[in-house]
Amino acid sequence: MMNTHFLRRIVLLLGLSIPFTVDASPFDPLIGTWKVVDERTGSYLSDIVIRRNSKTEQYSAVIVKMYPLAKEAIPTLCTQCSGALKDQPVIGMEVLTGLKMLNANEEFGQGIWVNPYDGNKYNLNAHLSKTGKLLSIGAKNPSNNSFRNMTWIRL
Repeated sequence: MMNTHFLRRIVLLLGLSIPFTVDASPFDPLIGTWKVVDERTGSYLSDIVIRRNSKTEQYSAVIVKMYPLAKEAIPTLCTQCSGALKDQPVIGMEVLTGLKMLNANEEFGQGIWVNPYDGNKYNLNAHLSKTGKLLSIGAKNPSNNSFRNMTWIRL
């Protein structure tokens, strides 16, 4: 009889503690799927999946879907890319690397974005909206100092 009572208490304590441990784990606002929107045209460019390396605390993203642009076909290979990305399939390609959280779930920076349409690399900074559903991207091409703005929408 005593063993049964003791076991019931242990099960009750375990049952009560499990929800607290799950709730105590931090939510990462960037991890997940995002739709990339070009602010110049309002066109959808791609869907990407952002992940975070737990060792380096840096974010990266791969393309999971591409959308056609008005005058251009959807690229299947990154023919304009250089280095290891040259002629690699666009779907599954890592287009964002090295992004770091700068200010507690709000400001991010020091990332590198590769445009799969033209192969250009951009230094990327980002600001997450208060709702966590929009990520405003500012990207600068260091080779020609051009700027590009994008909005990423959480799916």
